[in-house]
Amino acid sequence: MTPSPEAFRRARADGNERLRGSGSLFESFFALDGAAYAPGALPVSVKELLGLVVSVMKDCEECVYYHLERCDEERVARDQVVEALQIALIGGGSVTIPLLRRAVSYMEKLPNLGDGRA
Repeated sequence: MTPSPEAFRRARADGNERLRGSGSLFESFFALDGAAYAPGALPVSVKELLGLVVSVMKDCEECVYYHLERCDEERVARDQVVEALQIALIGGGSVTIPLLRRAVSYMEKLPNLGDGRA
């Protein structure tokens, strides 16, 4: 079962605050992550799609939800997100299908990606 976007955001924010209070290395990593996804030669939308594919390949459910959220915020077209998920399937094989099922379910809960077409 996939969480609601609101529940996911609350849990993520709470966990990040706990990490930030546990040592400066966590804050440094968050800054590095932010810098990697900042606008540059690649548009932010493309970086988020890349992050989504890597997250599926690394089997990180929370990361998949985060990058879907970011794709939604960046107004990435649903068909582009679905194609990125297809690339992740090709790269990762059938073992990615359970996570891809949850990803599509989560997408349906997002305002811009949730039009029901998968």
